[in-house]
Amino acid sequence: MSLASPSAAAGVARPLPLQRSLRLGIGAVYGAAAVPLFFIYNILPASLRQAGQPPEVANLVFLAYLPFALRVAWAPVVARIGREQAPVFRRIVLACLALAVAITASLAAFEPQGGTLGIIAVATLAIMAIATAAVALDGYLLAGFPPEARVRCAPLQGIGFALGGLVMGAGIMLCDGAGWSGIILLLVLITAGLALPALLLPGGETATDQGRNGPEAASGLWRFLRSVPARRRLAFSLLGHGGLGLAGGMLPVLQVDAGLSLGQIGLVAAIGANGVGVIASWATGLVLRGSEVWRVALLVSLCSAFCFAGFAVTGVRAEPAVAIALSLAVMALGYAFFVVFRALVLPICAGDGGTTQAAALSSIDALVATVSAIASGFVLGRGGLPLLLGLAAGFCAAGALVAWRARRRGDDLHSSSPHGARPS
Repeated sequence: MSLASPSAAAGVARPLPLQRSLRLGIGAVYGAAAVPLFFIYNILPASLRQAGQPPEVANLVFLAYLPFALRVAWAPVVARIGREQAPVFRRIVLACLALAVAITASLAAFEPQGGTLGIIAVATLAIMAIATAAVALDGYLLAGFPPEARVRCAPLQGIGFALGGLVMGAGIMLCDGAGWSGIILLLVLITAGLALPALLLPGGETATDQGRNGPEAASGLWRFLRSVPARRRLAFSLLGHGGLGLAGGMLPVLQVDAGLSLGQIGLVAAIGANGVGVIASWATGLVLRGSEVWRVALLVSLCSAFCFAGFAVTGVRAEPAVAIALSLAVMALGYAFFVVFRALVLPICAGDGGTTQAAALSSIDALVATVSAIASGFVLGRGGLPLLLGLAAGFCAAGALVAWRARRRGDDLHSSSPHGARPS
């Protein structure tokens, strides 16, 4: 059963009015999620690097991201608890956000000097709660909104995520020198404050394709992943996000090696990187409203490839200006990719297994980002910055080729289940 409108079938998101409470609620979920993620991504590696740890050790904190890559393992449980009903998914989202705040507060029991493993373990639990909230939010959107509206929601997620990182970065900048306990207190307060508007998410009712296609639509996750639409998105993630992950994973180390303090890193991330992230998410959303999604994916990948190649050929070194410029570029391109990938994923997931399908694609994408971010430390330590950026450019260029071929062969956003796709 095809549920997309003609505009969605052509790959163009038809503008739909979205309630202000819905926009605020979606932004709040991702804004709250961004705070611990931003902390782990930017502050923890930089702290370890300042303590004299090599890049390989500093980048081990990215292991805390593994729940984002593994959340497909418990997505069926979330879907079963949610009963594919939007109001139930909403309650799961709120409960997981509250749990994430409580877990984050327990980081105060450890010290960076001697409790690295404990910090990583607690951070992993916090990310697990955040990842579960993300799964439940996907279920909420799949249960309550048609494919076109899900595309419209993708920029809201990017904007909320960037704003959360911006607020956290500004807090780190203002509290530079406050000590570990002060940073954790700040982390908890900001996460809780940003999560509150999630209470505005409308209760809603199941009004779309989620849970309506019966057993045939849930013929198996493996079959879904082997379908043409899913394989195109996985290839695009492996190459495009793999290149962005290589470039993004080296940023904390580069910033410290360039001589930036934690306060300065917070300034770059708050005023700069996440600021351009808000703009990039908003701009990508505007382009998506009037263009094919794969065309926008091609544009984002080409911009990434040319950007990294330009830095690589200049033989860049760890200098403050280079660290700041790369931080701004990588974050802007990363947010644009995030919005595009979400716009590609949500419209093709449907049926009783829709929540798990969305979680599977997002999990694999997160695994790609995590592995490439960890690998960036080894590449940077052994091959230097130009080699790393050259590899990132090559991956992004290959991702552009995937997007170009997908667009040339006809957009598949009208396929709301594996059964609407050509068999592999």
